[in-house]
Amino acid sequence: MKLTVLGKYGPYPKAGTGATSGYLLESDGETIALDMGTGTLARLQAATDIRKLSAIYISHLHFDHTSDLLPLRYLLDDLGVTVNVITQYEDSDWYRTLFASPRFNVINIDACTELKMGSLKLTFYEMKHPARDYAIRVEGEKTFVYTGDTVLCDELYRAAEGADCVLCGCAKPAGFKGPHMAGDDAVKFAEQTGVKIIATHFAPTFDAEKDMPKHENIILAEEGKMYYI
Repeated sequence: MKLTVLGKYGPYPKAGTGATSGYLLESDGETIALDMGTGTLARLQAATDIRKLSAIYISHLHFDHTSDLLPLRYLLDDLGVTVNVITQYEDSDWYRTLFASPRFNVINIDACTELKMGSLKLTFYEMKHPARDYAIRVEGEKTFVYTGDTVLCDELYRAAEGADCVLCGCAKPAGFKGPHMAGDDAVKFAEQTGVKIIATHFAPTFDAEKDMPKHENIILAEEGKMYYI
């Protein structure tokens, strides 16, 4: 199982080089893009053949997780291909704008959904965030979880049970008050679960190398880096 970080910032990119949330998971012959934030489409094209994507997973509908779905539609038109998009239904103009293209085969999920993708099993857990957000758990040769955006909650612990790695939106300054996990939350989560965490969703002005709490089970996501799980 291999994870490539396409973008790690939120809610907007870091000046010069950064992109917002986007990742590529490869496992058991399947290729899944996780979120499509600003600046991730160029990096996704460099990392894989878009025509071979098994699916795109969208954790929630905030702009920094979805905006590159719009130019992706032009690319899919040029390629003449359709891609599966897994997300939750929302009765909103933004949902209709994002997914109106016939190039998207939209698969709506909720916490009761279980999907099979080749030999992979995909399940979903509702997190706590102003926009409804689902963590995705991918079980195959290894077990991987991507949280999207959330604070600490019971469903996060359920999603992470027995996982080999959690890609966790937790890179906010310690003591951060808002709808995201902070570094001290990540340490608490790591200590209580023993799970390996890749911390992501960095505030563009936050110096994580300097100020993120250190823990043996937490590493900081690096854009462009591949992680073998």
